[in-house]
Amino acid sequence: MNNLDHIVTKLSKSSAEAVHTFNQNSATLFKYLHIVTDVENAYIQKLESLRKQKGLIFLCGSSGDGKSAIIAKHQEEFKTDYDFHVDATHSFMPNQTAIEALENSFSNFTNGEKSLVVGINIGILMNYFSDEKSSNEIIKTAIGKYLASKSDSENIFFINFEDYSKFDFDGKIISSDFIKSIFQKITSQSSSNPFYNAFVQDIDEGKTSKIHQNYKLLSQEPIQNSIIELLITIHLKYDQFLTTRSLLDLIYILLNDKVLLIDQLFGDESNVIIQNFRKEDPILQRSFLLDKFILDRASNHKDKELELFINEFNTLCKRGLIHTASSFTLIRLFYLYRDCDFANNYHQHYKKSFENSLIHDFVRLVSVHHNYDEMNKKVIQEFYQKIETAIFSYINKTNPKLSKNNLIMVANTEDIMSAIPIDISPEWSKIKSYESDSFSEFPLFLMINEKTSIEKKISLNLYSMIALINDGYRPNKHDRNTIILFDELIQSILEIVNKGNEIYLLANGEKVLFKNTDDDIKVKVYEA
Repeated sequence: MNNLDHIVTKLSKSSAEAVHTFNQNSATLFKYLHIVTDVENAYIQKLESLRKQKGLIFLCGSSGDGKSAIIAKHQEEFKTDYDFHVDATHSFMPNQTAIEALENSFSNFTNGEKSLVVGINIGILMNYFSDEKSSNEIIKTAIGKYLASKSDSENIFFINFEDYSKFDFDGKIISSDFIKSIFQKITSQSSSNPFYNAFVQDIDEGKTSKIHQNYKLLSQEPIQNSIIELLITIHLKYDQFLTTRSLLDLIYILLNDKVLLIDQLFGDESNVIIQNFRKEDPILQRSFLLDKFILDRASNHKDKELELFINEFNTLCKRGLIHTASSFTLIRLFYLYRDCDFANNYHQHYKKSFENSLIHDFVRLVSVHHNYDEMNKKVIQEFYQKIETAIFSYINKTNPKLSKNNLIMVANTEDIMSAIPIDISPEWSKIKSYESDSFSEFPLFLMINEKTSIEKKISLNLYSMIALINDGYRPNKHDRNTIILFDELIQSILEIVNKGNEIYLLANGEKVLFKNTDDDIKVKVYEA
């Protein structure tokens, strides 16, 4: 095994060092990789604030997010004032359960003088709260309060990784300084970087393989930026959860496989992140330019500009990585480099084929809701026109003519159709006062018939479904999770309008209005 292989293997989720602390043999590597985050800063501040009083701190999160590493890093500095239960999934003795180990730590905390820190997964926290054998009622009550309302209790505090996103939103764009820093740590050409040192040592010793090519590719800033964009995309579209461990495992797979990183990025079956990347594979895009490019490569069409581009790209790794016949690899490469200048910029011919206006429009709507002003009002109005069109289209799919008269169908028999008038408008007072830190959704505030308000969160999936419905698409069983959310909105609207005092019956070319007033029912007949 060469030097780079040896060190990259430590990034794998299945490696012995996958759950690392700062006291293990791999401490030097993970100290180098460690990045101080907002959640760690919040943890340190809480440690400092409780030095002079007794308290309990739960550092909560999911498996692989770095709880143990953060606790171990600061354990020595605070050991005088704190006891530490580093990992609540573990017990201290073979015949002891994790819950029993927690009980023991809680008992020592209650009877002792020191504060206590517990690193715990949310699942274990819930298990302790619901376990009949757990007996510390004060702590159970505090956990129950937190699970119900995310609130601290007196001298019992919760710091949750889930409250500190790996992504950043400045009100306009989504980015990730954390992920960018990890990439830079691993690929920076610095003598303090053990990965780069291993790479250089292998090159000097003449030990080169696919991993060295992939390391060089991962070192390219355009590729790093595109991977970050992909991570943001799958987070928005597929609720992809990202931990430090899963990110390091992703890098391990991209570097260590026998396939070129450009293809491996969309080709792995075992990694859940790449499984979602595959859904965004640029070779799935259909356009005249891309189809023609694939056909030209299949027919060995000569393209000197393409050859110049490939030759320049191949110099990055000092050997030929791709050739003119590699149409899928080239398309993926064009995608990864789409936002930068490179060589003769041949790849820029295909940039428009990769543009995802849906995500761009969604992020823009998130942005204008975060920073409302009258200049952006038109953007929000356009969305409400789209949602209104989708509502009418979905309800009136068997009789679209009703929509032109602001009617929605509520029942339809062979001879008679019933419909109800509806007015849909934005509730501007709530839109203007909306506040949120989330970049994964924006609010829908609808007024129905100028009386009743409906509120709903619009995710990227739901926004995409609205766009598809407006394009004439009819949801099927594969859209079940998303269409349920849209159905919930439709049912809320129907419940409101069904309580109105007007209904139309349509039959034999006539439209009859029945209007319930205080004293009687008025009837009017119109041509349908």
